[in-house]
Amino acid sequence: MKKLHEVNRSLCVKTKNGRYSDDEKNRETLTVYWDSEYDKKAIVIGINPSKANDERSDKTLTTAGRFLDAYEISEFTMLNLFASYSTQQDGIKKETLIDLSDYKKDFEKNDLIVIAWGVDNNYCKEKERALNIIKDYKEKVYCIEKKGSMPLHPSRISYESNLVKYKIN
Repeated sequence: MKKLHEVNRSLCVKTKNGRYSDDEKNRETLTVYWDSEYDKKAIVIGINPSKANDERSDKTLTTAGRFLDAYEISEFTMLNLFASYSTQQDGIKKETLIDLSDYKKDFEKNDLIVIAWGVDNNYCKEKERALNIIKDYKEKVYCIEKKGSMPLHPSRISYESNLVKYKIN
């Protein structure tokens, strides 16, 4: 997919409409948006939430928003394989695995689905399960790539990275 303009490195990214557990230790989704003249929307799929909530974004979501804006995306929903907040993968609670089949309507209505769980070989079973759920939408599944490495996590990209088709078998 071709970038339609350079990345706006000062774009102000905002968050809203998060779906949280009652104790707010888990988050299923969070909408990330910015002032934009565009109307395309995406779902970005990661491993687990880090710090962002309805009050503030974090480095991962801000970078992803600035990057996707260059492709005329105006907002995205951050959806993860696991709902548990953790800045380290060893802090992820496996019992918070999200059933992505609950989000099929969202996959249908969004313009893009972006795989952004990184290149690590962790959680392979959960990633495969997710790919089986989104395979019906494979024409609009993309990932972030840099020098042949993909799917990159937003914290690992540079603004010179590219959005490319993600091949689902």
